[in-house]
Amino acid sequence: MSQKRYRISLVLLLLFVLFPNTSFASSGETKIVRFPTVASVDDLVVANESTTAYNRALFKHWIDADKDCFDTRVEVLIAESKIWPKFKSRCKVTTGEWFSVYDNKTITDASKLDVDHLVPLQEAWQSGADKWSNKKRQDFANDLSEGNSLIAVSQGSNRSKGSKEPQNWLPTSSYVCQYLIDWVDVKKRWNLSVDPVEKDFLKTSLTTCTNGGAPVSTNPSATNNSNTTTPTKTSGPVVSETGAPKGATAQCKNGTYSFSKTRSGTCSRNGGVKEWLVSN
Repeated sequence: MSQKRYRISLVLLLLFVLFPNTSFASSGETKIVRFPTVASVDDLVVANESTTAYNRALFKHWIDADKDCFDTRVEVLIAESKIWPKFKSRCKVTTGEWFSVYDNKTITDASKLDVDHLVPLQEAWQSGADKWSNKKRQDFANDLSEGNSLIAVSQGSNRSKGSKEPQNWLPTSSYVCQYLIDWVDVKKRWNLSVDPVEKDFLKTSLTTCTNGGAPVSTNPSATNNSNTTTPTKTSGPVVSETGAPKGATAQCKNGTYSFSKTRSGTCSRNGGVKEWLVSN
């Protein structure tokens, strides 16, 4: 299997079976063990953001790429849990132990987690993905290749972030430099552009990291406010990160949205559920 995160999941499974009483994941902030290629910001293409209407449905996720019953979300949850998680069924994670590096919170209930696209889907769309094929957008939305495109974090911190660029939102200081490194790496790997303000902020902030400092966003009130869902940036069409009306729980196959709080019968009169907008 070529996917690095999937290989890690298999190794962890073997270790937990052979040594069930041993902890194989470190605690707190030392949990992050990624070693991405640090791309130079100057290597990124600079361009104004696309103003074509963003459509989240064109980034199909979550998929089970290797047909092992674990979709992309579950693969991430397994790989990032500090203990072997428990399952509601063979394919759905219910509990484990995750450290949300965006806001330094330990979470044990999988339903309280979002798997965040580190470079948000809307940001990718406005940075060149609007011109991609649907297959490439699907690949981006489910990218497990380097382990830094997707990350399990608290729902509050992820929804505070929305689709903001780093100058408008950053995680806690303990993780901020790794976040910026990963942001640049993902953008370079997928040949996504940066706008001029974004580029200047990334260069200044990474210099601060090199000198041992902790960068802050230019909008500190929006950073790490995990109790508030904030709107996305205003360059380009203003829509929610889900592309759905506020409070919607599912998108139906006929294009309408459901606001049902229960899953039973959702979208039954509108062709069925096309995509759930809330976690299990």
